Amino acid sequence: MLDHVVFAASAFMAQILTNLDNLAALLALMLVSGPRRAVTGFLLAQIIVISAALLLALGVDDVVPHWAGYLGVFPLTLGLFGVVRQYRGTGSETDPHISSSASTLVTMMLFISLSMDTFAVLAPLLADSAPSFRIAGVIGASLAALGLAFLGFLGARTPVMTGGLARRLEKLVPYVMICAGIYILSNSWTDAI
Repeated sequence: MLDHVVFAASAFMAQILTNLDNLAALLALMLVSGPRRAVTGFLLAQIIVISAALLLALGVDDVVPHWAGYLGVFPLTLGLFGVVRQYRGTGSETDPHISSSASTLVTMMLFISLSMDTFAVLAPLLADSAPSFRIAGVIGASLAALGLAFLGFLGARTPVMTGGLARRLEKLVPYVMICAGIYILSNSWTDAI
């Protein structure tokens, strides 16, 4: 039981740390287009990303059994590229621009495009795990998405999550991806048999 809680907590943290750019965009969109449209688009995008990661995990397990652990190469590589970009100073500093009259669908598509790093971490993490750990991972990631939406509501009302703090925290994302990639590549107790 404790193993499942720890795995859910790791999926929770991966979801949080890979969605800091989404949180910054959520705060900006809430100020521009209103909280209901922004949060609805954010939550729909997170449902799609988490569901797609789970479907990929289930598909990989059926198509290529015992090779799911090698999917850890993707977040590891993306994390290494992110670290190199940080040191070179070539990271994207521009915030996404969206019109105040954008629909929930457009808002959702923006959040999906910002969630590719989340997908790159969650899909291999879930694919390399036993079914009961997958459930725990999905629960942890879903709770993180709800927590981010709630934090977005709070942040829109109070200037807690300013752009500077979110940018500093976002610098952790490549390191989280590297750690997730190494974890997925290693043989751990959560791996599928």
